[in-house]
Amino acid sequence: MKSTNMKSTNLTHINLLFLVALLALPVQLAAQHTRYKLIDIGTFGGPNSYVEVSGDLPIVLNNRGTVVGCADTPAQDPNGPNSIPLLNLPDPGDPFIFHSFEWSKGALTDLGVLPGGYSSCATWISGNGLITGMSTTGDFDPFMGGPASHAVLWKDGEIVDVGTFGGAESLALGVNTKGQVAGSATNTIPDDVSGFGTQLRAFRWQNGLLQDLGTLGGSNAFATSINESGEVAGCANTDSINQNAFLWKNGTMIDLGSFGGSYACAFQVNNHGQVMGLSTLPGDQVQRAFFGDHERLADLGTFGGSVVEPFWLNENGDVVGGADYPGDMIRHAFLWKKGVMSDLGTTYHECSTSGSVALGVNSKEQIVGNSWCGDIAAAGFFWENGGPMVDLNTLVSSNAGMYLFGAQNINDRGEISGLGFLAESGEVHGFLLIPCGERTAGCGNQTESAEVSRKVVLPENVRKMLRKRLGFGRFLGTPQRVTLSGAAAISGPNATLSPTNLTFSTQAIGTTSAAKNVTLKNTGTAILTISSIAITGTNAGNFAQTHTCGSSLAAGASCGISVTFRPTASGTRTAAVSISDNAAGSPQKVTLSGIGTTAKLSPVSLTFSTQAIGTMSGAKKVTLTNVGTTSLNITGIAITGTNAGDFSQTHTCGSSLVVGSSCSISVTFKPTASGIRTAALSISDNAAGSPQKVTLSGIGTTAKLSPTSLSFGVVAIGTIGTLKPPKTVTLTNVGTTALSITGIAITGTNVGDFFQSHDCGSSLAAGASCTISVTFRPTAIGTRRAAVSITDSAAGSPQKVALSGTGGASGAGFCLVNSGNALTGSCIGQLGGMCHEAYDPLHCPTGQQGDTPGVFQCQNSNFKVDASRSCTPVAPS
Repeated sequence: MKSTNMKSTNLTHINLLFLVALLALPVQLAAQHTRYKLIDIGTFGGPNSYVEVSGDLPIVLNNRGTVVGCADTPAQDPNGPNSIPLLNLPDPGDPFIFHSFEWSKGALTDLGVLPGGYSSCATWISGNGLITGMSTTGDFDPFMGGPASHAVLWKDGEIVDVGTFGGAESLALGVNTKGQVAGSATNTIPDDVSGFGTQLRAFRWQNGLLQDLGTLGGSNAFATSINESGEVAGCANTDSINQNAFLWKNGTMIDLGSFGGSYACAFQVNNHGQVMGLSTLPGDQVQRAFFGDHERLADLGTFGGSVVEPFWLNENGDVVGGADYPGDMIRHAFLWKKGVMSDLGTTYHECSTSGSVALGVNSKEQIVGNSWCGDIAAAGFFWENGGPMVDLNTLVSSNAGMYLFGAQNINDRGEISGLGFLAESGEVHGFLLIPCGERTAGCGNQTESAEVSRKVVLPENVRKMLRKRLGFGRFLGTPQRVTLSGAAAISGPNATLSPTNLTFSTQAIGTTSAAKNVTLKNTGTAILTISSIAITGTNAGNFAQTHTCGSSLAAGASCGISVTFRPTASGTRTAAVSISDNAAGSPQKVTLSGIGTTAKLSPVSLTFSTQAIGTMSGAKKVTLTNVGTTSLNITGIAITGTNAGDFSQTHTCGSSLVVGSSCSISVTFKPTASGIRTAALSISDNAAGSPQKVTLSGIGTTAKLSPTSLSFGVVAIGTIGTLKPPKTVTLTNVGTTALSITGIAITGTNVGDFFQSHDCGSSLAAGASCTISVTFRPTAIGTRRAAVSITDSAAGSPQKVALSGTGGASGAGFCLVNSGNALTGSCIGQLGGMCHEAYDPLHCPTGQQGDTPGVFQCQNSNFKVDASRSCTPVAPS
C-alpha cells in the first residue's frame, strides 16, 4: 500500500538527497549519443516495481520491447517481507504483496499468481513473449520457514505450475521460444549441502514433463540458462564440497571443470553453445571469469585484483562484467572480445573511489550497467563505439522526475531496462528507455545542455540495493567464494541485516503496533561477537526491540530482532536499531520510521474469505476513534487502490468526531474478477498521517459455494442421527471456462466427525453445478469443527465450507446405558423425556425414560438393564 508514512519516510531521504545532492562533479553529456524517451513502468498500487531479480542474469526485455518483472500491490504480504526467499529481489525487505507484470505498448498487465499464493515475479521473457518466473503456492515450507514457491510459465495469458520433484521449492531462470523452461527444483531426499533440506536438482521442463538433468557425481545441481537448442548451463556438485560448471546437451550433463578451486559455475549459454561463468582458483581466494564451450574454458584475464565477475554473454561471444584492481577496492566494467579485456571506465572521473560494472550487451556491442562514486552515488550508464561511458540521466529529459540508478538489459533495438527512484516520493520503479526518433513523442528537449550535474547522494534503501547487486565484495573489499545457492562467504565475521529498514503503518498515539522482524546473520567465516543491540536516534522512545541474538553468532548462524512502534506524539517518528559488533561497518543499523496519529483505526487490515465472482460477502467492521485532544474533522471516507470497485463501504462517522468518540465503517467484498483483489479504506481528516488506511484484500473465484458454512446443531455421540438428515452444499462454476476438480475432502480439526459424498466428477462446465452432501457423527462431547475443502483450478483453491456441530451436550437427547459400573452402550434421540430412536436394536428400547446427561435407568424399578442392553424384569428375590 502506498501509505503516507512510507511517503514521509522517503521524503526525508529525498530532502537529504537533494540538499546534499549536487556535489559539483559535472557529468559529461556526449552530444553524439542518442537521446531516450523515459517510461516509468509503474506499480499495481504499491510503492515499488522491479525489473532485476534472481541474481544478475535475467532477460526482462526482449527485442519486441516487452518488459517483465514484478510490482507491489498496496496490500502487505502476511508472509512478508521476503515471501519468496529464492527470488533475490533487489529489496529483500519489501513487505508488500507483489505480482508479476508484463509491460507492452504502454499497457501494464498483472500476470497473477498460482491458486492459493500471494506473490509472484517474472524473471525471463523469450523472443516470442513466453515468460517464466516464480509464484508462491499457499503451501508452507517448514525448512525455509515460509511460503513455498514454484517455478511457473505464463503462456497465452495462463499461468502454468512447473512443479517440483516432490519437494517444496522450484525456481525458473530461463525459457526459450519452444516453451522449454530451465531451472532447479527440490526433491524429497534429505540433503545437508543444498541449503533447502532436500536435494536440489537442475531441470528442463516442456509440455508438462519435468526432466531431471542429473549431477556430476554429487547430490545437487543448479541450472542458470537455456538456449534455443534446449541446451542448459549451470553448476553441479562433484562431491559434498566441490562444484563444477556444466553444459547439458543431447541428454548428457557435460562436466566443464574449473580452474582448480572448489567452485565453478556456467552462468549463461548462447545459441552457439558458448558459455560464460566464473571459477575460483586453488585455495578459493581468487575468482576468475571464463568463456568457452564443451571442450575448454578460457580465463578472461584480470585488472590485477582477485575478483572478476561476468554478467552477460551475447551472440557474438562478447562478455561484459566487472573486474577489481589491485587491493580489490576499485572495480571497473569490462568488455571481453576476441581474447582481450578492455576497461570501459566510469562516469565519475573526478571521484577517487569511482567504479563501474557492465550488466548487459546487445549484438551491436552497446553496453549498459552501473557506475558509482563510493557507496553514496550511482547512475546507470550507456557505452558504445569505444566510449566514453555516459550517464543515462543525461540522455533523458531533465524534468523526467526519475533518477536512473541502474541499467540491466539492452535489446537489439537499443531499448534499455533498469531501475530508478522517483524524485517526489523516493519509491523505486522499473523503467524502459526508448531511443528517440523523429516521430517519438515524449522525448523532451533534444538540445538540452551538454553538461549536467547529476551526481546525487542516494537514499539508504537504494544504497542497500546496490551493495547487494553490484558484486560480492564491492563495498567490503574482502575475498569470497560463491556457494551453489548463490550466497557469498566473507572472510572473518560479517553482519548482514534483512531487511535494512522498517516502515510501520500509521499508528494511533499510545497504541503498540504488531511486531516487525529483522534477521541478523553472520555470513562470514568467523564468530560474530555482539556487544549491544539498542534503539537509537531522534525518537528512540517510540520504538522497542527484543532479540534472540545473545552475545555471539557462529559463522552461518542467524538470530531474530523484533521491533514494535508505540508513538508518543503525532507526526513522523524515526529511529534506528543499532547493532554493535566486531564486523566491518559496526554499528550496523536498521532505519525505523512510522507516523503517530490521533485517528485510531481498529483493525488496520481486513482479509475477506474467498468469494465467488459477483456475490457479496458479509460485512466486516472498522472502528475509527479520536484519541487526540481536539476534534477530528473528517473530509472523506472512500475505497481506493487497485481493485477499488470490488469493495464498498458505509459508515456512521459524519463530518467530525469529538475527543474520545468513535464511529463505525462497514466494508463488504464483491469481486469482479478471479484472483487476489486488493484495495484500501482511506479516511481523509485533519490528523497526522492522513489519509489513514485500512488494507483490504480478498480472493475472487469462479468456484461458487452455497452455502459457505453448515451448522448441524446438537447430535448425540456415535451416531449420524436419523433425526438430522444430511446437509447439502452446491458448487457452481460461475466462470467462462471448465472448472477442473482435483479433490473434495473433509479437512480441519475434527476431520473424523464429518462425512461427505458428491456428484461433482472431475470437472464442471461453465455455468454447471453439482451437489456435496455432508453428515455429522460426533466422536466426543463438545463443539466439533472441520471444513469441506474443494481443490480445483479456480483462484482461492482450496475453497472451503466451514462445518460445525455439537456432540453430546446437555439436552442432546441421548441416554448413557450403564450396566453395573461399566458403560455398555447409548440410546439416542430423546422425545418428551423418552428415548425415541436407537442407533441399533440392542440399545435402549424406544419409549424408555431418558436421563440426559447421565445414566440410563429403566423407568420401572422392577426392571433392569440386561446383557442385551434392554430393560427386563428383575427376578424376584
